[in-house]
Amino acid sequence: MSERGVPVLALALAAAAASRVHVDEDAEARLRVAFTAAVEQTDSADRAYRSAIEETLPREVAHTMLSTMAAFREMAARTRESAVRELEDIWKRYHRSYGWFDPLDTYAAPTHGLNHADATRAATIADRARAAVEALRAQANEAILKHLDADQVETLRAARTQRRERFRAALETAARGTLGDAIEPARYDALLDQLTALADGWY
Repeated sequence: MSERGVPVLALALAAAAASRVHVDEDAEARLRVAFTAAVEQTDSADRAYRSAIEETLPREVAHTMLSTMAAFREMAARTRESAVRELEDIWKRYHRSYGWFDPLDTYAAPTHGLNHADATRAATIADRARAAVEALRAQANEAILKHLDADQVETLRAARTQRRERFRAALETAARGTLGDAIEPARYDALLDQLTALADGWY
């Protein structure tokens, strides 16, 4: 699922940023372009993380970890897509589109115009999806950790931290380059925290 070749993650990042800082559709379109470039960098950072796994662990253990990660990502993506379909059905009742918001993100899509019952249903759908993915993540982590020793855990934790830092740097470049002075500097940190968490949840 994408729009004119724009990665879905870039669309989700743009939707979240535009909603949070209250910019118009033209600014959101520019954010989509900027975040498309940023997603290329987050993909690169993730490849570097997976390379670190291969370099740190014995071949069979690395294969097990990467396979477990891939399976988790696939199941998380299915959970996300299922939640989007349910949410889109609610929004259609109001002749509106749910848009590109990520239901697994803690920043919920605006529910302005929905009645109380449907707004509650939307929140329940997103909460259920997030809980399901967190359970899947816990299972994956448990399956991985039993193959690692303490030194390997620390090495990979550092590599994961570096990946997240690269995510944030790429997203900051995109956001600041597009929004400029549209929001005050003090609000950038909160925005970047959210966008980094959103991106991290896709990998």
